[in-house]
Amino acid sequence: MNFHYTFPPFHQERLKNGLTVVWVPHHEQNVFTIAFQSRAGKFDDAPGREGTTELAAGLMQKGTRDLEPEHLAEKLEFSGASLYSDVGDEHLLFGCRMLAKYADTIIPLFWDVITRPGLRPKELTRLKKEMTTALQAELIDPGSIAHKHFYAELCGKNLPGGRGATIKSVKKITLDTVRSFIDTHVVPEGSTLIVAGDAGVEGMKSRWEPLFSSWDASGQKRPSAQIRLSNPEKTVIRLIDKPDLSQTSIIIGHPAPGEADEEREPLAIANYILGGGNFSSRLMAQIRGAHGSTYNISSQLTCNRQFGIFSIATSTQNTKVKDVLHTILEAYDKLSRDGVTEEELEKAKQFAVGNMAFQLEGIGNITEKLLWLRFYGRKQAYIENFADRITQLNTEKINAVISKHLSYKNFICAAVGKKTEIFEQLKEFGLVKPMHFRANP
Repeated sequence: MNFHYTFPPFHQERLKNGLTVVWVPHHEQNVFTIAFQSRAGKFDDAPGREGTTELAAGLMQKGTRDLEPEHLAEKLEFSGASLYSDVGDEHLLFGCRMLAKYADTIIPLFWDVITRPGLRPKELTRLKKEMTTALQAELIDPGSIAHKHFYAELCGKNLPGGRGATIKSVKKITLDTVRSFIDTHVVPEGSTLIVAGDAGVEGMKSRWEPLFSSWDASGQKRPSAQIRLSNPEKTVIRLIDKPDLSQTSIIIGHPAPGEADEEREPLAIANYILGGGNFSSRLMAQIRGAHGSTYNISSQLTCNRQFGIFSIATSTQNTKVKDVLHTILEAYDKLSRDGVTEEELEKAKQFAVGNMAFQLEGIGNITEKLLWLRFYGRKQAYIENFADRITQLNTEKINAVISKHLSYKNFICAAVGKKTEIFEQLKEFGLVKPMHFRANP
């Protein structure tokens, strides 16, 4: 594991309007990438109006005050530029990739998308219809149903993590709702802008710093929602009854440390060994390989800044639900009791280092990593010394973290299947709360 990475030299500054700008010269390709990230996301949606952030992101890309959607699309397409967005629980990102020769044309257009979006009513109506159609499809997808109910039970309805967009909440979102969200959260103060491409720092600053400095948003961004998850006091199972299913979709899990926790990395290694490593993981070997009870099973460590969630997801025939859950819990208990082996740890460390190397290929990935570091308040050395840090992890450290964070006795579980065939099987594991699949999580 001799991977070592050094970020290209860059210059960072904070403009008078509160916007942090990072200028990154990168001469390997004749291209530019620009990316803007706000510290707001789905968790900032107002209760009862979940889906606002996603609609805001979509609407902002549908034209500017001066350009109709089709005209903006034509200008981008003519220049070979691509506009994109990413809506997370805690962040909202807009980016654009372009050839360097078009940068002086495209970057001002991109800046208009951020600071002067058109926000046309007819486009919002179209986006709401598209989102409603997608939500209707999710109402019959067992995996999506299980995911929503799992988070609702684990986080509770009073926390943003327990609420998601519904057809009802999307209907309540108006243009004023979206405009208020943008005015509050898409502001220079606290946001980060990365400009990376084939030019020097001074050349980029002279061309575009006046443009970025001219943004003077009047609103002050409100603090993002604070979320703290409590450990389950007892095992609770939501049985979402969908009578037409011959298979049951299952998600089971509990709270975990957040992204900023110092034990996040060893916990991620442990997760890879248990179920994050696809065919090399213990869960896949035991449940798919040995028992043949499912085609796919995996564990996941989902981390936000303030909290994380560890979960295991699979699907199996209705008749095998009890056996699969027993095997999952046995594998989990064995990991918490005995820890990992030297061989497993070595393979997991090799994957982690190699995967990080792939994540740093190309200027687009470098831009994303620079945003990620600033979002979590970390220095660039966190990435540059990643391989050394992973290499130093040993079984004693990993197993101590497993004992601390993967040794739960109580779980939250969501099972979507035929109630008449799985209810009695589920009763063996904890309190079962039956619900209809069309019920609001």
